[in-house]
Amino acid sequence: DKMQHHLCPKTFPPIPRDIVSDRNSESVVVIGAGVSGLFAALSLQKMGIKNLAVLEASGNFGGRLRAAPDAFSDAVEGCPFDVGAEWIHSSDGMRVLQSMMEGFYDNDGTKVDKTELMPYKPTIYFRSRKSRILTSLYKETKFKSSTWYHWLEENVYAKVKQYVEVNRPVKNVVYHDGAKKIKVVLADGEEREADRVICTVPLAILKESVEGRSLQFDPPLSDRMTAAIRSIDMPPGFRVLFRMKEKFYQDMSIDGTFLGTLLNTDDVTIIYDAALGKDQLGAKQNILGYVAIGHKPAGELSRLESTELGAAVLRRIDEHFEGKGSANIIGEPVVQNWAAEPYICGSYSFPGSAKHRLELSKPLAGGR
Repeated sequence: DKMQHHLCPKTFPPIPRDIVSDRNSESVVVIGAGVSGLFAALSLQKMGIKNLAVLEASGNFGGRLRAAPDAFSDAVEGCPFDVGAEWIHSSDGMRVLQSMMEGFYDNDGTKVDKTELMPYKPTIYFRSRKSRILTSLYKETKFKSSTWYHWLEENVYAKVKQYVEVNRPVKNVVYHDGAKKIKVVLADGEEREADRVICTVPLAILKESVEGRSLQFDPPLSDRMTAAIRSIDMPPGFRVLFRMKEKFYQDMSIDGTFLGTLLNTDDVTIIYDAALGKDQLGAKQNILGYVAIGHKPAGELSRLESTELGAAVLRRIDEHFEGKGSANIIGEPVVQNWAAEPYICGSYSFPGSAKHRLELSKPLAGGR
């Protein structure tokens, strides 16, 4: 019963059942209430830490997990859509979700997960050319009547929301050797002290940091860690959702050739049917999704404001489908430009080298 897709691990690292009793009273500050920050808080809570604060710079939890606005969902029979992370990169999505929650279930061990998933097997094209090989190999999972954001809200955030403080950007982390406490300085000048600090901000924010902008560390990060931060890419990216009168587009169309995509996996543009498999929607509900990741496909466009970006993407769709985008669009699109989010500044972190990933995983100040 092995995981059927290599992009997801078979299991996730277990959390300790408890920690040394004299550490239960330690204070911990988690910087960031994205997926990593919330799971860190959930793990600490499970280990008995009670003096805990999760400081989120923006006005909401979730990081790069986000759902389309309610107005958009209401217009499509109440069906929610992701505008951040969307796919579960495995043919056994429920196994992934249960692995992520291992150790966090009720005390009786009952695994309760009512999330409705669906297999995702689109017919894939490179522009207008069907790829039989990729269509036969591509097997992933998606949420059918929910989103990644709503799953996180129900399964993780709900358990730790009492610790989460939004609109609390951190300006400086002071962790000098010999000091009893780590000082966390907020943008408004408030200071917090903690025994330990867990920093879960996006890589793009760390890139800003090492250039002297955004969050700062005192003392500064080591040369080796700074080099690792600079070496791993987190390029711009955005997603746009359109309501269309007719489905004139393929299940999934990659803007490029098969060979070109293989040679350059860092840049990708995908036009796809965001409603594929959501058979609870009526036949007249057609949702076209447009995703661009990378410096070439998303760099220049990501500098536009939302209305201009939506219009520019619609022009790209018209070029691709001979004007059918403008002829079929209903209402205004949903535009999520992750590069323009001030506390995210990019799409997602690329893998980078094992050496640099290892360096970024090392704790500072003796694990404090």
